Amino acid sequence: MNRPASHITLGMTASLTGRYSGPGRQARVGVLAWIDDTNRAGGIRVRDRSSVRLPVRLICYDDAGQGERCQTLTERLIVDDRVDILLGPYASGLTRRAAAVAENYERVLWNHGGSTDAVYRAGYTWVVGILTSASRYFHGVIDAVAEAYPALQRVTILHGTTGAFPRDVAVGAVQYCRERGVETVQSIAYPPDTDDFTPLLQPLQADPPDVLLGVGRIEDDLRLAAQLADMNLPLKTIGLIVTPLQQFRMTLGESANGFAGPSQWEPDVVTSPGYGPLTAEVMRSFKRYASEALDIDYPMAQAYAGCLVVQRCIEVAGSLSQAALRRVAGELDVTTFYGHYRIDSHTGQQLGHVMPVIQWQEGAKVMVWPPAMRQQRLLLWGA
Repeated sequence: MNRPASHITLGMTASLTGRYSGPGRQARVGVLAWIDDTNRAGGIRVRDRSSVRLPVRLICYDDAGQGERCQTLTERLIVDDRVDILLGPYASGLTRRAAAVAENYERVLWNHGGSTDAVYRAGYTWVVGILTSASRYFHGVIDAVAEAYPALQRVTILHGTTGAFPRDVAVGAVQYCRERGVETVQSIAYPPDTDDFTPLLQPLQADPPDVLLGVGRIEDDLRLAAQLADMNLPLKTIGLIVTPLQQFRMTLGESANGFAGPSQWEPDVVTSPGYGPLTAEVMRSFKRYASEALDIDYPMAQAYAGCLVVQRCIEVAGSLSQAALRRVAGELDVTTFYGHYRIDSHTGQQLGHVMPVIQWQEGAKVMVWPPAMRQQRLLLWGA
């Protein structure tokens, strides 16, 4: 006879050390904050498990940002720990590793940290995406510039070659520019050991595009931003993936002003969610766990939001059956503090979530796109 369940166990790997340790630790805090809030509210009732609410607990292993380690630990969570809910890691490359394991064991992977389109092109059926996909990251930036500068005709994209994420972002940006009728679109790849971007940037001094977009590893984007700030190229807008992170402002100081970029989440995105707590309540929960050394950025929020989606799916399904949860996840249409959730029921790719565009203006981060979320208008460089 099976003993009644005493907990709902979540499992995840997170980069608590290594190259992704910043966002990895943020993601873990996001999950812990949700667990704390859920348990304070009495847990989650699972109709086919118990007549009482079950508390939630977390098993988390440090994947150290290493693909093979992430893969091994994900299998350990499934086989040895027998977790009820499997959360993905942070970073697209690690998510691809975890997704392959989850697919093999027919376990839902709740993907809150990997936005590469490659996960969904692989044909997996057990991944549930929380994030806007990488190919759509720069769409809002391009739209915002086109509104502020209707003469937009030239866009240059610099992208790294480490992993699928920067390539997906760049390819998606090129395609979208062409769909919008941008006359000249240039995509330039740079190797992972690039420390000096000057050889790539100097030709733009004499023949500048209207917009320069950049996507690479966090450290790549920060170096690129610093060199762009020093060169003062005659551009209309610079958009970088790293821009929304507080680390960007801390690194560049006042030079951060004018830089724009897409964000998976900002605190003022949704004021009246249809499900779950208000942003102010979530922020209070984050602050219980976050320290002065740990910023509150979108990796923390998207992990919490992923858990909210899990919670809603459990409530609707009335079960922890993986098949039932995956079916409900494909049908769910809900808005949380993080934004709209609605996936492609077959691929699991996120369709509903809209990424705001932020820009640093006078030392503050403000949303400039889309119009429904706008706090300030996009400021063009030199305007």
